[in-house]
Amino acid sequence: MLQLLVKQLKVELEKSYQPREYNPNRNTKGIPKKIGQYPKNNTGNLSRSIGYEVRNVDGEDVGIIDMADYWEFVDRGRKPGGKKGEGGFKRAIDTWVRQRIGTFPGLTFEQTSFLVRRSVWMKGIGGINFINNAIDNVIEDLIDKGEEEYADRFEEFIDDKLLVLSKTSKELTYNQ
Repeated sequence: MLQLLVKQLKVELEKSYQPREYNPNRNTKGIPKKIGQYPKNNTGNLSRSIGYEVRNVDGEDVGIIDMADYWEFVDRGRKPGGKKGEGGFKRAIDTWVRQRIGTFPGLTFEQTSFLVRRSVWMKGIGGINFINNAIDNVIEDLIDKGEEEYADRFEEFIDDKLLVLSKTSKELTYNQ
């Protein structure tokens, strides 16, 4: 079950998404999922970081997906505000600007990166909800193949026994 999910997580990260500002209502019915021209898998590091294992926690086997620490920002986005001086945030934006934008005409790299960081800080940035999309896609694929019972077991497993951890901290950050 975990192999199916990991494979689909990587597929979701390969898709192209239209950039959007932070939207706290992104999981609200009626708000469309916009697909556009910008892949979220810029370097491939997030996809390559995804791993899984089955671990016994308090006498019960649970499935664990672990991935790079910034998965949460890709999945859920980032609200406006927060700490401006966060080192990881600055490094991540600098890398993204270097790989995607370069410089704005007439500005240095530092000025361009500052403007992008300030924009994200002021407006936030939308997530792509790739974990729930991957789960939904696995269930739909199983149902399409006529494996409704397996789809039900998969859904029960996700609801009751899946944890997602950040690779470096190993702290529980997501429990479906």
